[in-house]
Parts: sequence; C-alpha cells; structure tokens
Amino acid sequence: KISPAIEKATSLASSFTSPNPPVNNFLPTMPAIIRIAMDYPWRTVDPVPPGRDGQVAVIAMLRRAFFGAWSVMSPEEDDDDQEMDELAFSLSVHHVLFIGVTKGGEDLLIELTVEGFDLICGRNVDYVALKQGWSGYSRGVIICCEVPETLATKVAANESWGTERRGSTEETGSENQVECVDFRSRYFEPKVGVNEDPVSGWPHCALGPYFGLRRGKQRLLGVQESERTGLVECILKEEEQKVCIIGSTVTTVSGKLQMNA
Repeated sequence: KISPAIEKATSLASSFTSPNPPVNNFLPTMPAIIRIAMDYPWRTVDPVPPGRDGQVAVIAMLRRAFFGAWSVMSPEEDDDDQEMDELAFSLSVHHVLFIGVTKGGEDLLIELTVEGFDLICGRNVDYVALKQGWSGYSRGVIICCEVPETLATKVAANESWGTERRGSTEETGSENQVECVDFRSRYFEPKVGVNEDPVSGWPHCALGPYFGLRRGKQRLLGVQESERTGLVECILKEEEQKVCIIGSTVTTVSGKLQMNA
C-alpha cells in the first residue's frame, strides 16, 4: 500500500510538467516552478537512553500528543487497570524503531514502522503535549519512517519538477534521473512557535545522513507529509559535512527593499 501523501506529492510533481500552460484573459497563468538547491550542515543523531526519563518518556509524549493518553503505563505492566485507553496504546513500543536527538539536543528524531507512522497521520495533534512532554530537545520533533523498497514510488525528479536554479552546489543530478522515495517524515516545532512545518530543509539535513547510511546511498528522496506535503531531495556530501537540499518552489510574494545609507 502506497502512502496517500506520496501519491499526492508525486501527483503534484507531475502536474508541473506542462511547459506551456493555457493562457488567456479568463484562465490564470500557472506559476513558474523553480528548483532550488542549498547546502545545509550535516547533522548527526545520537540515541536517547532507555528508561522513564528517556525513551519511555518520549513514547508517553507521543501517546499524549496523538491519542490523548496521560498514562505512561502499558497494558502489559498493569493488567488490572480497566481504565486503560486502548486506542492510545495502539501505538505500541513495537512501532518505535529508534529515538534519538541531533547533536546539541536541538531536534528529537523518532523513527516508527510504516504502520506506526500511518497511525499518527490524520490524527489531531496536541502541540502542547509535544512542547511540554519531554525536556530533552530544544527545537523540534522529527517523526519519520523508512519506505521499504517494495513500496517505493518512483518519480522522474528533474523531468517533473521544472526549471532548476542552482544554489551553493555545482551539480544536482543528471537529466531525467529516476528516484525512489526513501523515507516519509513530519516536523513539529512547538517550542519555537511553529506547530508543524509544512516542508523544510532543516530536518532533512539530519534525515538524509540517518537513512543514507542505512540504505548505502548518497542521494535520497523524502516526502514531508504535512497537510501541504512536499518532496525533498538530499545529496550527501560527507567529506564536506554538508547536505545539499533540493526542492521545488513557486514565487508567492515579490517586492523591493529600499535601505537608506
């Protein structure tokens, strides 16, 4: 089963292929799609230790944020508790594959199974629970899952995403290269006033190295599954300790800034 968000993202990419959209007095002109590339710092992830102050507290935070559960006990630990919210514990410890924090404790990274990731998608989010549920991170919460190769959706990245604008990188890939979606993610930043970031390069400079090591790849493609959804390409440049982030953009606002000397 292919994630609806992956289908949405690839559908959006495919809709950008028309070089000459209809233009007349009655139909709006399609905005120009421009691919941009920027180098971000390489971000490593260290595991969160087990225990009530570590992994147990993080899992409890997830259950509170997505299922409204305020107990940190699992059904297996207290079989006599008839008040247990079974829906909350549909997200079990078996759905959690890894819990870590980026260097410096900035972002919390949680890898779930595909089933676990699908469980939280479409649910209302208690952002206060994410903000206050665990003190071990200072900025954002990255929730992700790896896309098995049997489920990966192939997209022709350069062919589908329009005209490319190079940033700080010299090369962003060969023409008509076909890429497979490697991972899915969501990014929440309630501690800095952003409930959920629609599509962002910042979490991908941690996600790229994290999944790149496992998959043995230098070029990866991720889908950030916010309500808007977006495809983000990551090119790993380990020797330079940088990750080149590539994505498609449209101009929504333009203007001029005048500064007096």
